[in-house]
Amino acid sequence: MDMPQADEDALLAHDPLDVVEHVLQAENLQFDRTEDGDLAFALSGDWKDYELWFAWRPEADCLQLCLSMDLHVKPEQKAAAYELISIINQRVWLGHYEVWEDGEIIFRHAMALMAGERPSLAQAAAMIDVAMESADRFYPAFDFMARGGKTPHEAIAACMFDTVGEA
Repeated sequence: MDMPQADEDALLAHDPLDVVEHVLQAENLQFDRTEDGDLAFALSGDWKDYELWFAWRPEADCLQLCLSMDLHVKPEQKAAAYELISIINQRVWLGHYEVWEDGEIIFRHAMALMAGERPSLAQAAAMIDVAMESADRFYPAFDFMARGGKTPHEAIAACMFDTVGEA
């Protein structure tokens, strides 16, 4: 995501989600504020369109970004999903994956801010980039496990290859 050019000092006095709104507007992306006040939007990835949402948690001074993989694991797949997530989270530098109670696979990343501090435009854009890069990298493994019936080790092996040489 490109870093928008703007007067960041004017944005820092606002709600952290206002900064994120500015980033999304600069990228001409459609977004909505949910009933909870979260900021929801969608982005096209390499494998699919992902649903993302930012939430501001003032009690923790934390800006949180979630990305839905739009994959649900069945109750009998939860143990395999937890194992795959454990394998994948070792390869993720920022953020992490989790399985929610309903079986949905989510990527979540958060930025702690000091009281009164707001994220910069570049930081907000970087959070989106991190989520999208991770989702595009690991979506195939989750898909192989959830829909393809692969074991966690088969699923991660199928998407963790290195290209050698030139085409």
